[in-house]
Amino acid sequence: MANLVMLIHFGIATFITLGFFVIPLGYKFGWGWTKLLKLRLLHLLMIGIVTTEAIIGLTCPLTILENLLREVNETQTFAAYWINRILYWDLPRQLFVIIYSLCLSWVILLWKYCPPNKGHGI
Repeated sequence: MANLVMLIHFGIATFITLGFFVIPLGYKFGWGWTKLLKLRLLHLLMIGIVTTEAIIGLTCPLTILENLLREVNETQTFAAYWINRILYWDLPRQLFVIIYSLCLSWVILLWKYCPPNKGHGI
């Protein structure tokens, strides 16, 4: 179960990270799906949550859940080991606040320079 939570966590982190690059590329090359309002709102909401957690010093609920589950099941697969290494960095909290704040600022700038469609498309 812990590996499933970690894979979901990794998927969310990947979605957020890829959005930083794919949204401006999609805007430049006319990929309509990168302008979908719901997709862009989801991306903004996710990086906003991550940034807020870092600023107020909250541990991500997915991290807490995974850690709780790992106490029950301590075995880790090869894939789980590497995803865990990619997701969790041992750096000062202040550095994460700076990084996440810069990422959130980038997403907000994308709304200005690569605006989503005004409609409610899926």
